[in-house]
This record gives sequence, structure tokens and C-alpha cells, in this order.
Amino acid sequence: MAIVKEDKERATVRRVCIRLADERKKQGVSQQRLSEMAGLSRTGVRHIESLETNPTLSSLLKIANALDLNLAAIISKS
Repeated sequence: MAIVKEDKERATVRRVCIRLADERKKQGVSQQRLSEMAGLSRTGVRHIESLETNPTLSSLLKIANALDLNLAAIISKS
């Protein structure tokens, strides 16, 4: 049961990261510019978008806020 829950959680995080990356591209914002807007490193943004890391809620909030997005709405749609 715990493995199934963990898989669902990972899948949700994956979908949120993909949606944030898609929205960044849609807005025409580079990873470098997003990192500056969000107060994160460019490498950190790249790792989040490429799913190489498990992002913190704080990082996801910073990215969503920088893109003027509602993170709760993105999560609920995931």
C-alpha cells in the first residue's frame, strides 16, 4: 500500500513539474530568467524541469509565483 501511495505522489509531482515547464515555455521565459525571477539557481530549475530532483514545495511555489500561476490549481488538476 505504501508503495502505491509513493508512486501516486511521484506521478503528481512529475505532472506538476511538467506543467510548470510547459507554462514557462508558453510564456517565452528562459530557464535563466525564471531562475532569476524565482530566486533559484538555473541548475535547480533545470533539474526540476527535467525531473532529476524531487523539488521542495518552496521551490514549486517560487516557480509558480514567478510565472504568476496558482500552484494549488496546478496540483489539483494533476
